This record gives sequence, structure tokens and C-alpha cells, in this order.
Amino acid sequence: MSISILRRSLTGACTVTAALLASALCVTSGAAASTSTGDILDYWTTSRMASATGADAPTRTAPAAPAPALLAELTRAPRPYTDADTRVHGKVFYTRSGGRDSWCSASVVTAPNRSLVWSAAHCLSGTTRVLFVPAYNSAGTGDAPYGRWPARRVVTSGNDHAVVVVSQVGGRYLQDVVGANGIRFTGPVDGRTTIWGYPAARIWTGRDLTYCHQPTRPDGGSTTTACDTEGGSSGGGYVTGNATPTGLGHLWANHTAGSGATAYGSVFGSTAKRLYDANSS
Repeated sequence: MSISILRRSLTGACTVTAALLASALCVTSGAAASTSTGDILDYWTTSRMASATGADAPTRTAPAAPAPALLAELTRAPRPYTDADTRVHGKVFYTRSGGRDSWCSASVVTAPNRSLVWSAAHCLSGTTRVLFVPAYNSAGTGDAPYGRWPARRVVTSGNDHAVVVVSQVGGRYLQDVVGANGIRFTGPVDGRTTIWGYPAARIWTGRDLTYCHQPTRPDGGSTTTACDTEGGSSGGGYVTGNATPTGLGHLWANHTAGSGATAYGSVFGSTAKRLYDANSS
């Protein structure tokens, strides 16, 4: 099945057979066809963003839980979120079928269109009114210091990957305003990585950008870390290295599930590469 056939606007969540799931690219109902840029911006007021609820990450049972001594709590990023490595992360807000306003974590990645945001498919499949806010709550006041960026296209794929192509704001591209992480599609990173996100469970309220820097372990098409991630972290970027021209690291997985002390990331491989290639220019 060709990408051109699969990339269409649907009236509900993108549905494919199990055999095609790993390679399908699906435009969700939240693509710009159903909601205008102005409508999205009008809808997501400061109060509505503050009252949205974080998406729960799917739970998985770890095959072998890390030793308790390795469990790492999340760390609050220092405010304001103006440093190059923090302002490229943010929240993606959306409305689910049935009218529930929610959000997940997301990260800006470098792309020729200078407008690409990466998150998780279980967050964005079948959604409307999609809006990305980099460095959300930077001052602790529900603020959007680098603007609010409405989606003009939302596409999901197998392996729990999702991209949001945002519109220009004030004649400027997102990447030119906040910068971008690099991206790599060569599989799990051997060593430490940093997980970014906005958790919203246990001691967290969804109003703090957090990170966790821990060793990774491959687990099939996923990677695991001993980070105590919580609901709301879904879609957050796994970043490693500092070899990009801006000095930022490379995004190589997105957060997809958690089970107590173990965080699971969906590693970028051939499926993620097809998703990126189809939506980055």
C-alpha cells in the first residue's frame, strides 16, 4: 500500500490492519482540513490549556525490573525554559472525540520545512484542535513564551510515532524561533540518554518540564530506562549527544509507556524514517 493512499484525512482515528500497522502513515482527523488555524488559536486560551488533562501512558510489565538502586526520579528543569536544550520541548494540546481536552509531551526536530514536532501516536490519533506550545509554563504562569503553533497536519504511524507539522506564526517558522533537536534513525543508543516531558501523576501536576538522564537498555523495538516517568510524559523526546550544529542532541526515540520504575521509548527505525521523510519537507 502506497504512502499516497494512506495519507488521507479520516473522520475518526486512523485504522489499518495489524499487518500494515508497522509501516502505515495515517493523517488523523486533527489535520488542518477539519479545524482552521484561527479556530485552534481561539480555542486554546490560557485557562483551557491549564485545565486540560494529561494523557495516561500505556503500562507494560518489565521483563526484568532494574535494581531499586538504579531508580531515577525526574528532575525539574530550571525556569525559565529559555536555554537552547529546554525551549525545544513543550506540550502538544488536542481534543479527543467526545470533547475531552488533553495534552502530551513533544519535541521539535530539525527538518527542511522548519516546522516539525515529534510526539506519540497513542496521544494524537483521532484528535482535533492540535496545538504545540514550546517551553510551556516557562514562567510558571501558564505562559507560552515562544508562541502557540497550530497544526496544519498531524500524521501517525506504527510503533507509536506521531508528527505534527505546524503553521507559521507571525510569518516565522517554529525551528527559526526555538531551534530544533537533531534526529537519528539508527536504532537504540548504547549509553545514557535524557528523557524530557511534562509528567502529571503522583507528585507532578503537568506544569513542570522535567528530565531524567539514565543508561538505556534495548528491548526489541523499544528501549528501557530506570526513570520514574508518569502520565503526561507520553511523546516526550529521548535525546542523546551534542553533535548537531546548534549544539543540541539527537532525538532517537519517543516516550511511549511506563511501568513503575521502567520507562519505555519507541526507537526510531525504518517506520519513523518513512514518517519523517513524508512530512519534513
